[in-house]
Amino acid sequence: MKGMFRFLIAAAVFAGVAVSDSTSFAIYVVGDSTVQTYKDNVYPQTGWGQVLGYFFDASRVKVNNYAIGGRSSRTFIEEGRLDEVKGKLQKGDYLFVQFGHNDRDYSKEARYVPPADFPGYIQKYVDAAQAKGANAVLISPMNLNGSRNVFSTGDKNYDARGMMQTVAKNNKVPFVDLNMKSYNTYNTTYKNIPDYVTRYLYKSLQKGEYPNYPDGVNDGTTHFQEMGSMGHAQMICEELEENLKSNSNLSADAKAALTTLVSAIKKRYTIKVQTNLSNYNGLITQTQYFPAGSPMTLRVTPNGQTFEKWVDDDCNELSKSAIYYGFKTKARNITYTAMFKGGSECKKIAHDDEDSGSDNPTSSSSEGPESSSSIDPKLCFDGTADATWPSPVEMASPEVADGLTETNHEGYTGQGFFNIENSAYSTATYKLTSDQSASNARVMIRYSFQGNSNRDMKFTIDNGTYDVAFPSTGSWDKWDTAYIEDVWVDALDFKMKIASTTSDGGPNIDMIAFDIKGVYRTGCKPTKVENDVESSSSTTAILATASSEGVSFDARHLTVSTPGGLMEVQLMDVMGKNLKREVRNVPAGTVSVLSNGAKLPKGRYFLQIRLNGRVSLQQPFVY
Repeated sequence: MKGMFRFLIAAAVFAGVAVSDSTSFAIYVVGDSTVQTYKDNVYPQTGWGQVLGYFFDASRVKVNNYAIGGRSSRTFIEEGRLDEVKGKLQKGDYLFVQFGHNDRDYSKEARYVPPADFPGYIQKYVDAAQAKGANAVLISPMNLNGSRNVFSTGDKNYDARGMMQTVAKNNKVPFVDLNMKSYNTYNTTYKNIPDYVTRYLYKSLQKGEYPNYPDGVNDGTTHFQEMGSMGHAQMICEELEENLKSNSNLSADAKAALTTLVSAIKKRYTIKVQTNLSNYNGLITQTQYFPAGSPMTLRVTPNGQTFEKWVDDDCNELSKSAIYYGFKTKARNITYTAMFKGGSECKKIAHDDEDSGSDNPTSSSSEGPESSSSIDPKLCFDGTADATWPSPVEMASPEVADGLTETNHEGYTGQGFFNIENSAYSTATYKLTSDQSASNARVMIRYSFQGNSNRDMKFTIDNGTYDVAFPSTGSWDKWDTAYIEDVWVDALDFKMKIASTTSDGGPNIDMIAFDIKGVYRTGCKPTKVENDVESSSSTTAILATASSEGVSFDARHLTVSTPGGLMEVQLMDVMGKNLKREVRNVPAGTVSVLSNGAKLPKGRYFLQIRLNGRVSLQQPFVY
């Protein structure tokens, strides 16, 4: 009888009858770097688990994102992460599971999962949820950028989609086909604008577009910007609703649970984006369907046209920046227009009033594992790094170690060197942070020891383990370098563990360095780099147009040099929040960016200067 009652509830939804349910529950999300939550200092890189909370009623649902980069379905379990989530699951909660990206990477043995084993590991997640009375939702991995769907059937493919679908079917639980949903969107809906997918959804950023990436970054295959992950969260909600309507394989319990889950999805509004030109052929943000209070980015990349400003459907000016982000959507359908020089004048568009009582969270609830950021400042690299090795890391005083930090030999560079215990089982663990992702980073290790045989070690950097040979340097006071090639690093906090393999322990290790920017001891800050545009004392402006109007910017003193005229200043933080916007007449010469003696805290910023109505400077900088 109980099962019949649950079927009747579901039938009410199919018939369009609203189901009233005030049940509160949590969604726990597990997955990889395409799902995880990222820090503000790598924005706009975002995982869908980070923004999923925007799509659910925050008064009823709490999203806890435990996804972490570089993990496969196997390694997430082996590291004890599933057990941690299982310990928090309560009856009636939901476990969202997406794996496949790292499982298919046969070049990385540490994370690879043979196809024959993949279903068994996915089953463990279903079992963990059901053991706690929670509800598993299996989500196939979104497509990689390109026309080939590597997660479906086909020669040399890794059919994570089909295998997850089979596990879901066998367990009669929901299957969210994010793989095909994203594949069809990228290759059908956006077929005629492939650059839109790469430049606006994936993490492919050009120089000067975002403060966190002053030199740009080319990661347009796997990882996503905020708008890409917001689109994935939207697709997941659509798939959940479709499961409730048409998935006849669900058990009675799964259907009842899905009914509760879908009833908590917030109303979504149409966000239309257009231009005032009849023949615009550049890139522009496409129409979206987001709930009220969602983060939104309006963006244009003109193809010869002159962009002037963004306006809403009441012709209110929003921003003069071609990339406008850091604002939240309204509780109504809305139209935004990119205004170009020579286009039609803005005309108001009739619209409804905002819905009352809409849930407008200031941020998505995306709690996950906590990490400590306390460290002795002396262990932070204090100096300017060489551009070849922009991320030096002090190896004195590991967080956990078998051994001592010492200073009894000459030639070390920082607070001392680490001397690991003479044992084949000695280890030391360091907490590191990376501000960016890389699949082929290099690591340099500075070491010394005197002996007749190698003191080889194993270095585990995040989820990858590397064998490193250390031949004798001939003297404890003579230092040499060893290297690790093709190191996988994700933009997250991670642990680096070094382990001896001989009874003599390992060499004395002074420091290591990565060949990518933004890797440092957790609790420190990124190292300044020699000749780096974002950390130099006098930063050269990145010009928005061919005509610079003679404007230059000094980042150290926060001043601009101009030929004079009407100057409009817009200053934003890394998340797009408008910190300052003012218009004033300035004389020729050097003037302060901040008027009235205002002060600016240390951090990363984005400055735009318009002089006499023209964009003369757009500059990310560090202060």
